[in-house]
Amino acid sequence: MPTLSVFTDVPLARKLEGSLLKSYKQDEDPKKMFLAYRVCMTDEGHPWISPVVNKLRLQIAQDPSLNYEYMPAMGMKSFIHASLELLLGKHSEAIVENRAGGLHTVGSTGAFQLGARFLRTWYRDARTIYITSLQKELHGFIFQDMGFMVYEYSFWDPKKLCIDHSMLLNVVEQASPSSVLVIGSIGECNLTQSQWAKLMSTMKSKQIFPFFDIPNQGLSTGDLDEDTRILQSFVSQGFEFFCSQSLSKNFGIYDEGVGILVVVALNNQHLLCVLSQLKNYTQALWLTPPTTGARIVTSILSNPALHAEWKYSLKEVVENIMLIKEKVKEKLRLLGTPGNWNHITAQTGTHSYLGLNFQQVEYLVKKKHIYIPKNSLINFTCINANNIDYITQSINEAVLSTRGPVKCLQKINDL
Repeated sequence: MPTLSVFTDVPLARKLEGSLLKSYKQDEDPKKMFLAYRVCMTDEGHPWISPVVNKLRLQIAQDPSLNYEYMPAMGMKSFIHASLELLLGKHSEAIVENRAGGLHTVGSTGAFQLGARFLRTWYRDARTIYITSLQKELHGFIFQDMGFMVYEYSFWDPKKLCIDHSMLLNVVEQASPSSVLVIGSIGECNLTQSQWAKLMSTMKSKQIFPFFDIPNQGLSTGDLDEDTRILQSFVSQGFEFFCSQSLSKNFGIYDEGVGILVVVALNNQHLLCVLSQLKNYTQALWLTPPTTGARIVTSILSNPALHAEWKYSLKEVVENIMLIKEKVKEKLRLLGTPGNWNHITAQTGTHSYLGLNFQQVEYLVKKKHIYIPKNSLINFTCINANNIDYITQSINEAVLSTRGPVKCLQKINDL
């Protein structure tokens, strides 16, 4: 008698963006390039690591005083404290008033898992999540699996070929009351003070809960404080919020999954209750978080000399990105590539839109073996002196092949 499998009705999961990397690896063309890495890359084509991190790795490996006992479920206290000060500032009123805390998580995904579970259980009126299209694949499905209705929004205006941050205001104005708004990469949200004030006023009136995502503090503008300054406004305006803070990318320790879920409450009593519930979730999910990355981060942030060296390394990365973007724009201008390419240098951060349409992206992938996502959002740290000419010439060919101006066909969902 044949044995019936419990897996008979299990279908293949839908393909994620990782399938693009798989296609790249299977490509045997010697000129192939992949411009969609999530990590920062060096000119040699290797993942970027802050120079100070390598020093700390050696020190930690040779430190005889370290023991490797399990961490508490909350994680390393020193790491949580250092991360909070980095995010909110040492003199933040939330820290001074002891109403800000956090849990050491397994990267940003772990932070979103905790936050989503908590909101599903304790914020019972919240049934709707608004999240950027760029975060949908990483974190949106976490909320979706929890039973939330998830809507996407985008800052990219496909008609004007620019980042339009006023779209965030439109999302809030149309959002359902008692919903959750995920706000990512706030260092790149160039709203004016009056726009932020209007945003916060609308969120308060609708009781919209903010869930911030800070994946690369210091890699947007090159200024650690500037990249998270608006959080202070939310604190001073009396907002309670969650914030996923990832410290993998800006230190170059991608494989460590270093993260924290930050909680800002109205008072210490509320904070302690929230943290106690989150602690129970961690025991069910991973029991104890990994420590090597957290030790590296804590050692750097608590040592003024190492902290300064790390900040300088971030500034170098951002300056190099800005220079590469300028060179790409200038080379396209010299080639006479149709379209206005000012949108490349107008964007901040490691990843920016090229503003190519679907046919142009397909041309790059199939004809030139340059692998980029369908929305043409590329990692500019992947471009260097060795490949910039081939890339810009290929973009020029792709645009000319369509015989039309550059347009972006990225879909922005109506909310």
